[in-house]
Amino acid sequence: MLVGLLTAVQAVTLSSPPPGLSGYSTRFDAGGALASIRRSSAAAVAAALSDGKELLEIEFPPLIESKGQFDDFSNVEVLDANRDFGVQLALEPEIQAAASKAELWLCFADEGEAQLAREAWPGAMYGEATTTYIAAAVRAVGEEPLMPMGSSALGAASALGALFGGSP
Repeated sequence: MLVGLLTAVQAVTLSSPPPGLSGYSTRFDAGGALASIRRSSAAAVAAALSDGKELLEIEFPPLIESKGQFDDFSNVEVLDANRDFGVQLALEPEIQAAASKAELWLCFADEGEAQLAREAWPGAMYGEATTTYIAAAVRAVGEEPLMPMGSSALGAASALGALFGGSP
């Protein structure tokens, strides 16, 4: 069993970094890395869509061109970079060819991020696409999303408070 597991793990490979980029790159020599990653991602998404895949997630290093591996960064910088990468990915020709603007969903982590994306990218193309967030997308397909523990705990506390005549 362990041999089979090792064989399966060995078969999985990651794509190579963009040309000129290594684990020791600094922000000054990583120019063009995100564009290269975005182009590769667009080709992979197009291939997956042509194979009938509909739910896809892309992970990438969002600050690769602006921060080195030892630089500090804020959560806001990461969220902004994620938003911009996702919206720019939607403009790639392979994505445009694979999904009409009406069929394209730009799905962000939460409602606040989706709203910020609408504000940061107000163009007509994005007005035609569905800009949403994970919980709303799950509800749109008829399911109930799993909520983080904090949300669930707040809901339980509210229900208990109402049961005993109070509120949390």
